[in-house]
Amino acid sequence: MKKTLSVLALSLCSSAAMASIINFEGTVSGPGTCPIEVVTPGGPSLPLIHLGNYNTFNFTKVGEETSPKHFALRVPASCVTGTQQAYATYQAGYGADQTNPNLYALKDGLGYSTGLGLAINDLATRLAPGTESMSYEVNDTTDTDMVFSARLVTTSATVTEGQIDTNVSFSVDIR
Repeated sequence: MKKTLSVLALSLCSSAAMASIINFEGTVSGPGTCPIEVVTPGGPSLPLIHLGNYNTFNFTKVGEETSPKHFALRVPASCVTGTQQAYATYQAGYGADQTNPNLYALKDGLGYSTGLGLAINDLATRLAPGTESMSYEVNDTTDTDMVFSARLVTTSATVTEGQIDTNVSFSVDIR
């Protein structure tokens, strides 16, 4: 009888174990023909472009913009023959913003802010998703930083609190 109760007690204790799920994410990209880095203009590599921390009351109407965050695509001199022109094209990971197709959509869902889109500008103009940038002169004697800026733009008069997250891929055409 004692053995039966011991086995029953052990099986009751072991049934209290909980199962959990671990989510992993990442990407694998091909090297392309040239190792272009995202950098601080004139400085080191950027693992992430931080757009800033804001309060909902910072945004009161459609079209408001945050301060620009500058970044550059560094084209190594080894990727260039002589002097050429380089053009960048950005693709929106979450598509174009639904209310303003010139902006890049942000991740949505539980815990994410709404009422904002991401703008990317070259030195001359705003770049809608899939639009080629102005030309940047690149040469084979020194690395070239193609300078851009990113900022948040309100797409609604009401911005909700939450995380700001998006991903944008790019390609550089040297010709």
